[in-house]
Amino acid sequence: MRSLSALILGCFAIAAGVARAEHYEVFIVAGQSNCDGRGKAAELTGTLAKYAKPQADVLIAYSCTELRGPILASDGFQPLQPGWSVAPGKGKPTKLPSNTFGPELAFGRAMADQLPGKKVALIKFAEGGTSLAKDWNPDIKDRLYPAFLKFTEASLATLKTQGHTFALRGMIWHQGESDASLKAEEYQKMLTAFIGRVRTDLKSPELPFGIGEVYDNGKRDSVRDAQKATAKEVKGTFFVPADKLKTFDMGTHFDAASQIELGQRFAAGMAKAIRTP
Repeated sequence: MRSLSALILGCFAIAAGVARAEHYEVFIVAGQSNCDGRGKAAELTGTLAKYAKPQADVLIAYSCTELRGPILASDGFQPLQPGWSVAPGKGKPTKLPSNTFGPELAFGRAMADQLPGKKVALIKFAEGGTSLAKDWNPDIKDRLYPAFLKFTEASLATLKTQGHTFALRGMIWHQGESDASLKAEEYQKMLTAFIGRVRTDLKSPELPFGIGEVYDNGKRDSVRDAQKATAKEVKGTFFVPADKLKTFDMGTHFDAASQIELGQRFAAGMAKAIRTP
């Protein structure tokens, strides 16, 4: 017969397990370099300093892709903080967190603030320099889409395995620089199909989907027009403008302050989308 102390310890263990079970509002973050993020964590000072520290009430599962060398990932869900970002090529970090970040930092914080009393979890999968025509095309095997879907499903399964419940609430998408040579109607057709495929494969036919505008460097008008048109014509999508955002490299990558602003804009659009019948 088990001792009284063993029974008490067992009861405490059961109670602790129940207490750890949570319900999470889950959002997906995906795209190319401005989604993965090149904002410098060292620039999170002054009014942005609150984003420099881990946010214990918001979790994130992150993975870069398999296209450019070894995968770097967050090893499951971790507290949201700067560093879930991997720039490809020379200078690629060998471990995480790194010294850069993307829109997830402010997006996750703002969504948690918009949903008081609820737990927020992000699933981020991104890679710089990738196109929708090739890399993200769901119909092309051995590219990004299958890996994206596999990581998303595995991350959701992790929550379930840990005893949590969840609701997949929305997805934000920032991509398009690598498709700037396409005609607007081509990109719009592909983006519309991509959104439909994501919703179908994740069994979430009305998943709110935020489309982030690429920076206007004078050579991306077709993609920008397609992004606006898609958000206007596809139900359940919303457009996030890039006006007044700044880059640090002559027209492509948003600086730290602009990444924070971008994340806040995504959150404002998402908050409205999830509350609209």
